[in-house]
Amino acid sequence: MDQNPQNEHENVPQHSADFGSVPNDSAAFRTVPNDSEGFRTIPKSAERKESHTLTVREVARMFEAAAVARTERSIVNWCQPNRTGIARLDSYLDPNERRYYISPQSVEQAIAEEKAKASKSKDASEPFGNVPPAAETARTTKRATEDDETRAKELERENMDLRIANRGKDYLIDELNMERKSFFDQLLSANRKMGELENKLLQIESSEKK
Repeated sequence: MDQNPQNEHENVPQHSADFGSVPNDSAAFRTVPNDSEGFRTIPKSAERKESHTLTVREVARMFEAAAVARTERSIVNWCQPNRTGIARLDSYLDPNERRYYISPQSVEQAIAEEKAKASKSKDASEPFGNVPPAAETARTTKRATEDDETRAKELERENMDLRIANRGKDYLIDELNMERKSFFDQLLSANRKMGELENKLLQIESSEKK
C-alpha cells in the first residue's frame, strides 16, 4: 500500500509536465508581432543602411533646389508607410534621436516623380491656355478703345484751341477794320478841310488882285 501512493504521486508531475507544454504554443503565438513589424516597414536599429544619410531638412532643401518644394511634414509623411504598407522614401527612424535618415536614391526618385507630375499638370492646363488669345484680343480692343478716346479728347482740345484762336483772329480783324475805317474817315475829313482852305486861299488872292 505504500508503493501505490508513491506511484500516484509520481504520475502527477507527468501530467503537469504535459500541461506545461501550453506556454510553448503561446510562445509560438507571439511570433505574430514580428510579421506586424515587417508590415510597418519602419526599420529597426539593426536595419539601418549606409545609404540612410540625409535628414528631413536636407531632403526638403533638395526638393526646393529642384523647383518642386515640399514641406518637412510632407517628407516625414513619405517616410511612413501608406495604407498599403509601403513608404515612399527609403528611411530609417533613429530610436534615440527620434528622427528619420533617408537614402539619397529614394529622394532622387521622388523628385523625378514630382517633376513628372508637375509637367503633366502643366501640359493638361495648356489647352486652357489657348483661350488667352481671345482674352488678349479683348485687351487689345480695350487698349485701342482707350487710345481712340484719348485721341478724341486731344482732337477736342485742339478744336477748342482753334476756335479760340479764330475768335481772337476775328476780333483783331474787326479791330483793324474799325481802325482802318476811322483812318479813312479822318483822311477824308482832312482832305475836305484842305479843299476848304484852298478855296479860301484862292478867294483871298483874287480879292487882293482887285
